[in-house]
Amino acid sequence: MRITVLLGVLAANLAGLLGVSLAIAEPETLRIGTEGAYPPFEFRDESGVLKGFDVDIGDALCAEMKVKCVWQPQDFDGLIPALKSGKIDLIISSLSVTPDRSKVVDFTKPYYLSPSQFVALKSSGITEDPATLKNKLVGVQSGTIHQSYVEQKLPDVTNKVYNTIQEAELDLEAGRIDAMLADKLVTYDWLAKAGTAKGFEYAGKVLVDPLVTGQIAIGVRKGDIALRQRLDTAIDQLLSDPAYDRIAGAYFPFSIRP
Repeated sequence: MRITVLLGVLAANLAGLLGVSLAIAEPETLRIGTEGAYPPFEFRDESGVLKGFDVDIGDALCAEMKVKCVWQPQDFDGLIPALKSGKIDLIISSLSVTPDRSKVVDFTKPYYLSPSQFVALKSSGITEDPATLKNKLVGVQSGTIHQSYVEQKLPDVTNKVYNTIQEAELDLEAGRIDAMLADKLVTYDWLAKAGTAKGFEYAGKVLVDPLVTGQIAIGVRKGDIALRQRLDTAIDQLLSDPAYDRIAGAYFPFSIRP
């Protein structure tokens, strides 16, 4: 009888210890906000699975930090409000580093570079020179640095704002806008797949301006120093690993390293 009771106590204690071990082993979960409609960085394939360069980078960083990550796609202009309100923990969505955004979001180290450049018909005569853009209608995505650039730097230009870059591409093809301003790496994907064959090209040179630095980083909640530092360490480790170039090489035939 005493042996039975003793065994029962030992079993209960062992179960308790195992329960503690399992609780400790449960990985931390981070919620990642992303647009999900910005190929080749974030998009859904034919089966509805979220893919893209940003997704691959995010998954690699999560593996490096040994955390479980849950992707939460939403409209781009809602990402920062979602971060500030605590609905997500970080943003991996080709988020450009800007002075205005730095006031409300903390940024990690850049994990890639993407300059900004206009796209227009070869015959348009449009370049980065504001004189060639006077009285033109330029398409930009809502909430981006490109919308800010046109509104703040080009007073003689009318911008048309779209929810997604794909909508701007369709209107450019249809002749409803004269040009489009976006990240060069995003329009590279469209030009390579369809735009060049239809007579479109990069218009002029890449922009050089504090509003469009080309530095792309991860956004974290203001003051979340611990998470930012963990991500910085993981970014350093990924950039020093051949895995980074394998990931980037699947999307771009040139270096996009910061």
